[in-house]
Amino acid sequence: MKNLICKSFIVIVFGGLLAILWCFPAHAESNGSDKWSFQIAPYAWLAGQKGTVATLPPLPPADIDVDFYDDILGNIKGALMLVGEARKGRFGVVMDVAYTDIEMEDPTPLGIFYSAVNSRTKSWIVSAAGLYRLIESQNRFLDVIGGARYWSVDSKLKLKGPLFPSLSERSLSNKEDWVDPIIGLKGFMPIGESKFFFSGALVFGGFGAGSDFMWDGMINLGYRWTKGFSTTLGYRYLDVDYEKDDFLYDVAQSGLTLGLSWRF
Repeated sequence: MKNLICKSFIVIVFGGLLAILWCFPAHAESNGSDKWSFQIAPYAWLAGQKGTVATLPPLPPADIDVDFYDDILGNIKGALMLVGEARKGRFGVVMDVAYTDIEMEDPTPLGIFYSAVNSRTKSWIVSAAGLYRLIESQNRFLDVIGGARYWSVDSKLKLKGPLFPSLSERSLSNKEDWVDPIIGLKGFMPIGESKFFFSGALVFGGFGAGSDFMWDGMINLGYRWTKGFSTTLGYRYLDVDYEKDDFLYDVAQSGLTLGLSWRF
């Protein structure tokens, strides 16, 4: 099921970016100016989590499953998200900072060993990348992304026994930091002559240099209130598979995004 969701969302985001590219006339040239422009975009990400994390060797990994549409508001302990971008002509730089603190408790498939697991994951995801505008025309654009993503994941598990939970409770904590190379695309397309627009991004990374593999897709519907201010409603799906020694973090985070954007 997880693989089907991943593939479907990749198709949607990649298809949207291709649609942006399809709308360009042949040999379209960039309209970028020689002056610096900037964008600041705080956003909220109501992200649930689904995947597996390591427990106590040699016990099997524990499943975590928090649905963003069901119980995520009661499980979010903290969150901070901010995107900043600077651009001059075809070139630019972008930084995306996302911090989440999510806690959940649910039955775990560890059978006779443990009956429930309390999971709390604090993660910092900081991406820094260069941008190059492949093509731009009539307020539509498509950029290529290349850079790095820093991960800091602090995972705490509290395992409870099936018969006497208070007597057989075990706790463990793992913290891991790593850096992934990333590549991808991001695009923007207005909807006709209206103030509505679509935007999206699709990023791949890891490739064994940090995580085994990760991908991150986002698609938004936005409305431009003024020339410099807009709001967005979207969906983001982030999947990472990292394993080192006894640390396992094979988790997907997904959910709605709500954003504000100032350009100046």
